[in-house]
Amino acid sequence: MNYTIKNDVIFSYLFSQEDIVKDFLEVCLNKKIEKVEVSNQFSLEKFDIRNKGAILDIKATINDEAHVDLEMQRKKDDSYVKRVLLYTGGLLRGQLDRGESYEYMKNVIMINIIDYTLFKDIKDFHTIWKLRENKNLEHEPLKGLEIHFLELEKFRKSNPNIHEKLNQWLATIDTENEKWLEVAMKENPKLKEVIIKKDNFVNDDKLARELIEAQEKWDLDYKAGMSCAKKEGIAEGKLEEKKNLLKNLLKMNMDIETISKATGLTKDELEKLKADILDLPSKIEAVLDNCEEIKTFASKVYTQKDMFFLGRGTDYNVALEGSLKLKEISYIHSEAY
Repeated sequence: MNYTIKNDVIFSYLFSQEDIVKDFLEVCLNKKIEKVEVSNQFSLEKFDIRNKGAILDIKATINDEAHVDLEMQRKKDDSYVKRVLLYTGGLLRGQLDRGESYEYMKNVIMINIIDYTLFKDIKDFHTIWKLRENKNLEHEPLKGLEIHFLELEKFRKSNPNIHEKLNQWLATIDTENEKWLEVAMKENPKLKEVIIKKDNFVNDDKLARELIEAQEKWDLDYKAGMSCAKKEGIAEGKLEEKKNLLKNLLKMNMDIETISKATGLTKDELEKLKADILDLPSKIEAVLDNCEEIKTFASKVYTQKDMFFLGRGTDYNVALEGSLKLKEISYIHSEAY
């Protein structure tokens, strides 16, 4: 099987090597880089395929003047932009200890390689976001923060000039178009070296191959679970629509027989929906009756710095929403699996 560089294990292995990081950053940032220091120490023994999203992938310092964080994001995440903002703020804030001078702060550059479409209203697959004044976009006095998004799905659907170095790098990471990859490897010796290193890593290291295969299985299981959850969510949504329609018609003092004719639902279906609606207050009361239990749980976890929500099938959507709400109200780092 031909594994792509998008695999977390392969990506982390290759981009822990400073010569590879240097070549990619020079192309992506369009600047000459004299020095790169990668702070991540890649270790197969410590690699956890379930930990994706809990930490940033690659951390580096370029020319002693800027911190760079590079992440490969394969799973679609509706809260990803908020997550990026949260992490970026932490990278700026976490540079200095109490009492240290601000002059020692380095710029922060965050590069996100994404295997889906994030900004649907923007056609460009490479976007760069900076802090600027709303009416004076040509001025950039608040330098120090730069966020890049490279959307591979848009890249695949576009007609990129494959002779440009950034597009060659994206074709190499994506590995979906063999013709593009051939051109990239032919015109850029570094990319040929990257592919050779990737193949040797996969073929020669048994533990690496096992982790890579496990990562692929994990991603397939995730996609299958999301597909199942989506179907169940659609069914739930349709049921909720019927309940809302029934509530509105009942408010208009319409009888069940007339509602049945108007909606096409049987009387038994309508009576069941009506019973569910009437039972809603008691369900809310049951939740409120657990206030003390909820307070007790909250008192145990509110000091934690990291939280994880686990869900399977439909419950995965509940886990996602719970994780998002926790981040919104408490700013505690949280992930859902």
